[in-house]
Amino acid sequence: MNEETRNRFGPHPFTKEALEHLYHYNDYTGFIVIENNSTFIIGYAIVKLGYLEHDHPRLFSYNIQPNHTTDATYAPSLANDWQGKGIGKVLWNHTKNYLQKLQKQRVILWGGVQEDNMVAVNYYNKIGFIKIGSYEYNGKNNLDMVCTIQ
Repeated sequence: MNEETRNRFGPHPFTKEALEHLYHYNDYTGFIVIENNSTFIIGYAIVKLGYLEHDHPRLFSYNIQPNHTTDATYAPSLANDWQGKGIGKVLWNHTKNYLQKLQKQRVILWGGVQEDNMVAVNYYNKIGFIKIGSYEYNGKNNLDMVCTIQ
């Protein structure tokens, strides 16, 4: 992961231990993408069933009524060298299929995406996320995005 990516959102380390800690101790679900010819973790997605409580006022201000029964929250991360190769779409499709089996109807992008991160914004638009609003965090404008799934 390069310095620009690390500065954008400070993702969790791409280590088995860090991801196991996230999934086990925080009661999140997740998926890990491992390179075929090694055990190198090249990406992951963290999924929280429902929504983050601290996001409720912001989502409500966009006329979104969050619902723990029908919503899920999604946070993907992919190593820079693997971006643009279709892996993010595969990760999303796997996550979406999992959420559909749980009868989730809407996915909220965890923490949004920095507006000037056009690679990520374009990725989210391509897989069906739409902008519902924006907010400032640490001097950066962030877009809140959601995706409706059937």
